[in-house]
Amino acid sequence: MASALKKFASLAPSGVRMASGGSATAGKHAAEHAKMWERLCIFGVVPVIVISSALIFKHEMEHHEPPPEYREYEHMRIRKKNFPWGDGKHSFFHNPETNPLPGVGYEVEWKGHKEH
Repeated sequence: MASALKKFASLAPSGVRMASGGSATAGKHAAEHAKMWERLCIFGVVPVIVISSALIFKHEMEHHEPPPEYREYEHMRIRKKNFPWGDGKHSFFHNPETNPLPGVGYEVEWKGHKEH
């Protein structure tokens, strides 16, 4: 079998790859496609993401409402252990305007946001 493969390989012109080799223009074709997708991402996707982010941010800023009145309920904000950072009472992403503390309520009065 090995001799048959050698005989077949000797029939091919020299310099031609036998195993899944492409044509000489395959490299140019791939480079053109890579350039096309790069331009599409830079001039198409990036502006769409920036514009949609700006529109969503503007829309969300117009709809902010004050947090609900703080009420002390037995079944809410139960903590068996303190948080492992700071004083142990504030969550990792604590916002004093919108996150009440058990037994204390809101630390800061809600200031609201400017309306456009």
